[in-house]
Amino acid sequence: MIKKILTPANWKKTYYYLKKNGLKSAVLAAMERLEKNENDGYRYVQPSEGELAKQRQFSKDGEILFSILVPVYRTPEQYFLEMIQSVLEQTYCNWELLLGDASPDESLRKLAENMSDSRVRYVKIAENKGISANTNVILEMAQGSYIGLLDHDDTLTPDALFQVYHAIKKSENAGKIARMLYTDEDKGDGQMQFFYDVNKKPAFDQDYLWSNNYICHFTVMEAGLMKELKFRPEFDGAQDFDIFLRAARKIAEENENCCKDSQVVNISGVSYHWRCHMDSTAVNPQSKLYAYEAGKRAVEEDLKVRGIEASVTHSKHLGFYEVHFADIFRDRPQVAMVAGPVFEKGRMVGGARDEHGKLLYGGLRKGFSGGHLHRASVWQQCGQADFTNAIFREDLLLEFLKSQGVSSREELLSHNGECRDRLRAAWAKYVHDRAMIILYNPQME
Repeated sequence: MIKKILTPANWKKTYYYLKKNGLKSAVLAAMERLEKNENDGYRYVQPSEGELAKQRQFSKDGEILFSILVPVYRTPEQYFLEMIQSVLEQTYCNWELLLGDASPDESLRKLAENMSDSRVRYVKIAENKGISANTNVILEMAQGSYIGLLDHDDTLTPDALFQVYHAIKKSENAGKIARMLYTDEDKGDGQMQFFYDVNKKPAFDQDYLWSNNYICHFTVMEAGLMKELKFRPEFDGAQDFDIFLRAARKIAEENENCCKDSQVVNISGVSYHWRCHMDSTAVNPQSKLYAYEAGKRAVEEDLKVRGIEASVTHSKHLGFYEVHFADIFRDRPQVAMVAGPVFEKGRMVGGARDEHGKLLYGGLRKGFSGGHLHRASVWQQCGQADFTNAIFREDLLLEFLKSQGVSSREELLSHNGECRDRLRAAWAKYVHDRAMIILYNPQME
């Protein structure tokens, strides 16, 4: 544990965090890093050879063509080869890999052509106009019905495309259309020998997405949707985040209940290894500060286009944003309740809960962010939430109180034990039955 924490990368992160947020916040962050978290002991386990063989047999005639886009620029040759090899090893075989190379020389062309596989399509981009413009070149050339995004120095697990294919077919069999799909991911060291910081992602959550690009890797989108939206150069550095936000908005506009109808699909299981060398954003957030500014602008624009009056600020953690709504109940009619954390003796005893009533961040020390993904410190939707520190859509609350024979909000708050738990669960059902949501706002203390 200590060895994992005392790395040059973590020292660098701590130094920048101290400069940005001050000594008190830096001490709390260091204390939290020393505490046990849900990722301690994580180890990536690749599917067995037997399972991979079954996947190859099952998907050998897969009718969906996947296009994988990789914008390339001065990629280290070893990373470049490992990235391509990870695609060649996919158990699902109906794919094309488009490599858009804007490097000033031809060295990567030779490596790509030596693969001797017609599915690997190398494209030389004459002028480097930035990652969005470069990606748009190969986007227009993509022939697949679904398009995935892969960074030039990362790798896919061998079952990545199979898992996406399986999820698409599962949606089809249920009479639904999967338009954007995303998998879990982890981080790997420079040699891709040691994997850590697994990101087990929740089902689609628009509020969580406004707080940070939790979708990230590996994401696959319906080709028509991606080609219509395209990547925007003014958001370079956060171009993926920007297109995810716009895709989610378009899906929501076309289908009010997009999440319930599985048009945005979360696929459980790690399918993507994010390589963390010293120049990568994952190790050194300061290396691309412009990317976080671009991300902030993308969130601001998305809220504005949706007609939501709000301001966006950077949180203590780079790449994570705080959204401040002017009047959340006015601008977001689907929101029924916003709950904040409840602390006793410096530990969290109330706040966000899952659909079964389990407290999500129970016992978390006040000032801690909830682990390496800072989940306790960002807006998110939740199954249930405590009444103690909350605001409500008043008309809906009054209707609910009447249905439960409760005379007032004060009476509601006075209940304890089983009665409190029953009312909390009943309120959550009342809300969700009306296709409304309960939000957790960690800043509401």
